[in-house]
Amino acid sequence: MSLSAPPLGSLPEWGRRASFERFFAELVPAGERRFNVRLADTLATISFGADQGTSSLAGDRMRRYERRPYEFIVVPPGFPLRGESAAAPEVLVLVFRFDEMKADIAAALQIPQDILEPRVVIGAANPFARQIAQHVRRQLLAETLSADYLESLCLAMIVEMLRLPPRQQATRRGTTLNERVLQSILGYIDANLDSNLSLETLAGLAGVRTHQFGRAFKRKTGAPPHQYVLARRIEAARALLLETEDSLAAIAYATGFSSQSHMTTTFRREIGVTPAKLRDRA
Repeated sequence: MSLSAPPLGSLPEWGRRASFERFFAELVPAGERRFNVRLADTLATISFGADQGTSSLAGDRMRRYERRPYEFIVVPPGFPLRGESAAAPEVLVLVFRFDEMKADIAAALQIPQDILEPRVVIGAANPFARQIAQHVRRQLLAETLSADYLESLCLAMIVEMLRLPPRQQATRRGTTLNERVLQSILGYIDANLDSNLSLETLAGLAGVRTHQFGRAFKRKTGAPPHQYVLARRIEAARALLLETEDSLAAIAYATGFSSQSHMTTTFRREIGVTPAKLRDRA
């Protein structure tokens, strides 16, 4: 799968897959792996071994990563995933409909439903998640699947991945912005410049309380979220102006400006030149 191609809306079937009404589970074998997907459902993965490669989770911000055995990752619907690994380990993948499973997950966690929300989760290995993953793996490798048992195991795995730390049970969100989650959010911004990138939206994806997210984001990047987003929109629009023949209106909408005049006003204020003059100079 070419990483330069548009993201796929579904996962390639790399291994043995078991499908249920609201989710599917797949055991992806070890080996070279390249992916560029953007799913309409929530994606969760847990690795059975150490891994390293290049990933951005979105956009063009490819960076080296290291993944520990039984570390798990959950990304919300619409979150772009992009990366490659020359020798990836065996991985368990779960793709599920968050909204349809929300009530069951909340009941299993014994928390109100409104505490649960789609967000990025990077979870450290823990004995319970490891044990469940191993049981799911054995079921997927068995000659005959025990469908009811496997479905129950997968539900338990999903619940464990979405379990909130005790400090978040009452507040719904944490107060710290993990560096790896920050990189995921930066990638998400690049891949969704034409979407709603409000402070509340980004904080929700990160699972961090809104005002804490704003402070942590500025501390780590040097700019408040809204200024960072604006700078990325200007940079993306500038690239399209110089590298394509798209109309100014099309470029404005593609990079998240409300109109051509909004983009023009912003360019004049921020960089001292209008988009049209920038293109003419080039």
